[in-house]
This record gives sequence, structure tokens and C-alpha cells, in this order.
Amino acid sequence: MEDKIQLIANTLLSSFLPKDPEQKSLSFHFTLPPNQSYKVYYEQAANGEWTFLRAEKVSI
Repeated sequence: MEDKIQLIANTLLSSFLPKDPEQKSLSFHFTLPPNQSYKVYYEQAANGEWTFLRAEKVSI
């Protein structure tokens, strides 16, 4: 399931990229129907690419 969550998060990532170029980490929430919500975390590597760190299921 973690692979599925990461794949979905990677697809959504471009919508959540920070405008501040100094920001090196980010997190965001998304919901899978019918009621599974996740918070995912990313970190920016030295080469500028965003790397998925982890996901956690959250209550809605």
C-alpha cells in the first residue's frame, strides 16, 4: 500500500511545491475515496529533486 500512496503523492507533488526556493521540505494531505486520508513528507535533495520520505494515515 505504501507504494500506491507514494505513486499518488508523486502525481500530486507539483501542486504543492513551495514558492520559496529556500524551503527544503514539505508535507501535504490527500484523501482517497471513500475516507482514507494520508499526510506525506518530502525533502529536497542537493540536485533540486524532491524525494518522498514517508506517509502516515491520518484521521479525518
